[in-house]
Amino acid sequence: MTDKEIKRYFNTSALGFFAYAIMIQILAIVAVILIQWLFPDFASSAMYYSMMISVIPSMLFLYFLFRNSNIVSLPNNIPEASFSLPVFFHYFVIFCGVQWISAIFTMPFIFLFENLGLDLSYSEMAAQGGELNDVPMLIYTILVAPVVEELVFRGIFYKRFKAFGPFFTALTCSLFFALIHSNFLQFIPAFMMGFVLFSIRNKYGLRFSILLHVTNNALAILVNNLGARLPWISYVYGFLLLGGAVYTIVHLVKNRAGLSVFFPKEEEKRTIRLFFRSPLVWLDILILVLLAIMILFNPGTEALATTV
Repeated sequence: MTDKEIKRYFNTSALGFFAYAIMIQILAIVAVILIQWLFPDFASSAMYYSMMISVIPSMLFLYFLFRNSNIVSLPNNIPEASFSLPVFFHYFVIFCGVQWISAIFTMPFIFLFENLGLDLSYSEMAAQGGELNDVPMLIYTILVAPVVEELVFRGIFYKRFKAFGPFFTALTCSLFFALIHSNFLQFIPAFMMGFVLFSIRNKYGLRFSILLHVTNNALAILVNNLGARLPWISYVYGFLLLGGAVYTIVHLVKNRAGLSVFFPKEEEKRTIRLFFRSPLVWLDILILVLLAIMILFNPGTEALATTV
């Protein structure tokens, strides 16, 4: 493919992602209005009901948009590795460690926003989830959101970009995954965790990245709720995150020779440059960052700015 054809392919991909993000917003807004009008008793959970209603048709739209237009990658003839409980625990501990490391990088933004007097309440709520007795929240956060996110970012976009190499695929899928959250407190964690989810998906299959994502969301909701009443749970979880960070760093150092597959090769570097020279990619970044800024300055607009 020529550079022009590759950039057109990336612009089409970015346009599809933008349409997916906007479709979620529009359907969610319509659903919130209808729920509050037709079912006022469910108004308090309208946001989560609306997201359940909006994300699935948006995902199907994206699937049918791209299903016959992906560049087919050459088969690598390497079967998926055998998955086991120790393998899952390995990735889970790394996932926890990446969350701790990403929290360090997020702290300067929190410090900046707090000193500017911005209200981080919605951003924190979106990152932590709600109460255990909120059934729609539990269904959406633990089941619907992680399954849909994996099907979209480690499914649809993974296949869309796979032909350009593993690093490029991990980078672009993780970037889109971070942007769709429209939350400054989740940008860096989502981006970094996207690489872990890519790794397990690439080696073991999509169903295992879904399993890891579901497990993480369920544990986070449980800890955020029980930790307030039982402080030792928060302490144990904190040690798990810190221990995971140490384990992750040690693992990366010990296995650095085998990590070359995740570094961009010369052809991938060229492809990355073309990707970030595609105007519609920057349109996606600009609009979704502006949406996150709008939520920071107007936290009351969360019902109109729900994301996956």
